[in-house]
Amino acid sequence: MSPIFSFFITLFNMIKRALAPIVQPQRLFAALMVIGGRSATSTTTTTTTTTTTTTTTTSACGNGSSSQSPPSTPLLSSKSSTITSNKKSATPSSHLYIPKKSTLDSRQIGNYSREYSTSSSSSRNSIFNDTYLNDLFWQLSSQGPAFEVNPNNIDFIQEPIDFYNHLIDGVKRSKKRITMASLYLGTSKQEIELVKEMKLAMERNKELKIHILLDGLRGTRIGLDKESSATILGELLKVYSDRVTISMYHTPDLNGVLKKVLPPRINETIGVQHIKTYIFDDDLLLSGANLSKDYFTNRQDRYVLIRSTSTVSNYFNEIVEIIGSLSLHVDKNNRNQLILSSGSIDPVTQSNEFKNLAYTKLSTLLKSHSYYPSNHGNTTSNSSIDSPFDCNNINNEVTTWIFPTIQMGPFNIRQDEVVTSHIFQSVPNDSKFFITSPYFNLTENYLNLILTGKPKLDIITCSPQANGFYGSKGLSSAVPDCYAIIEKRFLQRVQDTNNGERISVQEYIRDKWTYHAKGLWIQVKNQQHPSITLIGSPNFGSRSVEKDLEAQIILITQNKQLQQKMENEKNYLWTDTQNANLELFEKRKVSLMVRFLVYIFGNYL
Repeated sequence: MSPIFSFFITLFNMIKRALAPIVQPQRLFAALMVIGGRSATSTTTTTTTTTTTTTTTTSACGNGSSSQSPPSTPLLSSKSSTITSNKKSATPSSHLYIPKKSTLDSRQIGNYSREYSTSSSSSRNSIFNDTYLNDLFWQLSSQGPAFEVNPNNIDFIQEPIDFYNHLIDGVKRSKKRITMASLYLGTSKQEIELVKEMKLAMERNKELKIHILLDGLRGTRIGLDKESSATILGELLKVYSDRVTISMYHTPDLNGVLKKVLPPRINETIGVQHIKTYIFDDDLLLSGANLSKDYFTNRQDRYVLIRSTSTVSNYFNEIVEIIGSLSLHVDKNNRNQLILSSGSIDPVTQSNEFKNLAYTKLSTLLKSHSYYPSNHGNTTSNSSIDSPFDCNNINNEVTTWIFPTIQMGPFNIRQDEVVTSHIFQSVPNDSKFFITSPYFNLTENYLNLILTGKPKLDIITCSPQANGFYGSKGLSSAVPDCYAIIEKRFLQRVQDTNNGERISVQEYIRDKWTYHAKGLWIQVKNQQHPSITLIGSPNFGSRSVEKDLEAQIILITQNKQLQQKMENEKNYLWTDTQNANLELFEKRKVSLMVRFLVYIFGNYL
C-alpha cells in the first residue's frame, strides 16, 4: 500500500470518528436501508397532526429548553472509553466501557450486602444453594426490586399461533384491566379480531379498563390499506372513551429539522417505544413480539406467561402507566390525530424538559433491595418487605425470583445495560452460556465481555433467509447481507482471539419463517438445565441501548420443573438451525456496496 493511499485512509478514519457523534450515522444508515425497500406505507400517507393543549411556555428554539439533561451514568473506568482494535487479543475487561453503577449514583453493582437480612429468620445466609446464583441475587437486588414467584405459575410459549391464542384468551378472561405495550398493532384479520374481542370484553365487564401503549410514529403510519394502529383502535376508543386509553409515545430525539424533513417509516429510525408486555388482570405475558400478523403466524419469538402474580403484573403495569402519562393520545373524535393532555410536556418542542420529567418518573421504579413476596393468590398484598428471608420460599426446591429491568437511553435510564454487562462479565467459567439475537451486532462493550469470558458459549442468530428484510426491494434488501458481514467478522474475532473451541454460532433457518427471538440462558455447574434466563424486548445492540424504550425480566430459579421448561424452550429454538463458520461465508457473495455500507455504518446497525 502506497504512503499516499495510507495517508488518505487514515485521514478518512479520523474524519469518520470526528463526525460520528454529530451526524449520528446510525440514523443515516437506517434511513438508507428503508428508502426504496418493502414498505406498507402508502404514497398518499398524511402526516399526523399533534394538537397541544398544554399551557407551558415554549422557546422558539428547536427544543424549547435550557434545562440540563438527566444525570450521567457513572462508568467502570472514567479514564478512557476507547476499545482496542487489536484483533489478536480481546480487550481486558478492566478497561471496558462498562456502566459500573445504575441510574441512581449510589448503587454500585458490586457493593451488595447481606445486611438487608434483618428479620429473625436472617440466620440463613443464602437465598439459593448455588454460590453464583446467590451472589447474582444480591447483585441484582442492588439495582432494583426483586419479586418472588411461584414457579408453577410460569410457562414458556413456543409457537406464534399459541402467542396469539393466549392474547385472545387473556382478553376474554379479563375482568378489571387489560394493559398492552407494543411497537404497533397491525391491520390484518387477526389484529381486527383481537380488537373485536376487546369490545366484547368491555360490554361484558362494566369495570374493565383498557390501556394500550404503542409507538406514536409506527402506530400512526398509514399502510397500503389506508389503515394504521390508531385507526384500527379508534372505534374502541370512541365507544368506551371513559375506560379506554390509547397512548402513543413520541421520542424526544425527533425534533427540530429532523421532525420536519423525515417522512414516515424513516423517522422511526430515531427511536421508538419497543417494550412488549401484555397484562390481563394479574397475568403477565412478556415477549419480544409485536401485535401483528407475522408475529402470530411465522415469525419466531420468545414468550413467557406469568399467571396469577399481581406483584409482577402491577410493576409492568406501572411502567406502561408512566410512559403513557408522558405520551400523546389518540383523539377520540379524530382517530388520525394525536393530542397532548392538558399540562403535559411536548416531546418535540420541549425535549429536554420531557427527558428530565421521564427520568424523574421512571427512576422511582428502581428501588434497590425491595423484595416482593409471592402472593399465593392473595391479590391484595403487594407491599415490599425489607428482607427476602421473610418471604415464603427461601433456599428450597421452589425458590424462584424475577428481576425486571428497563433500558431507556433517551432518559439515561440504563438499568438493563448495567445488569446485562455484569452478567456477561460474571458468568462462571464452568457454566454453559447461551445467547439468542436476531440481529447479531453486539455493542463493543458486550462483544469484548464475551470474547474475554471463559464459559462455553452457544449463540443463535438468524440466517440471511430468516432476516425480516430478506426479499425486500431497494437498499433495504442489503440488510441481510450487512448482518452476514458482521456475523463473519464476529467469527473471525472468535478465531483470532483463540475462542474457536469455546464459542459456536448457529443460524436459524426455517422455510418461509423469520426469526426474532432475543435473550439468554445460563446453566450453572452441576445443573442439568438452565437456572437463569433473560427474556423481553431488548437486543444486545446500540439501538436497544441508546435509542429505544426496552424492558425484560431476569428469571432465576432452582425449581427443577421450571428449569426443564426453560431447557425445552431453548432446545426448541435450536431445532431449526445450521452451523455457522467461516467456510460457510466463503460461499456467500456480498457486493462491494454492502461491504462499503458496513465499513461506514457497521457499528451503528
